[in-house]
Amino acid sequence: MNMQNKLQLSFLVALSLAFFAPTLRAHDTGKKHSHNVTYVANMSGIDCTGCKKKISRSFGKLKGVKTIRIEKISDSKHRLTVITDGSKSISMSEAKKALGKDVDHYKITSWSKS
Repeated sequence: MNMQNKLQLSFLVALSLAFFAPTLRAHDTGKKHSHNVTYVANMSGIDCTGCKKKISRSFGKLKGVKTIRIEKISDSKHRLTVITDGSKSISMSEAKKALGKDVDHYKITSWSKS
């Protein structure tokens, strides 16, 4: 292989690396592209603003949680909406576990991912 062919080959390799390197770096981070995921739960046992704060603090400790909303549906029923960054799924058992010792007072009667 003569010198001119070696230079041409080197140029093509360098050009290829420059072209494909950004793509390789973007996909080689090991991170998934995440998007918001919303969970909706029906709950009972929420009696006051203090209850809402306690529940919000508990769910706020879960990985990826961005927003927590608690809306009153009736005197004994509330709707909990948890919005996450999608980095980790939250099951009903994990949601109950997040409530800790208060799980007997605040009952999650349904849990769904939307």
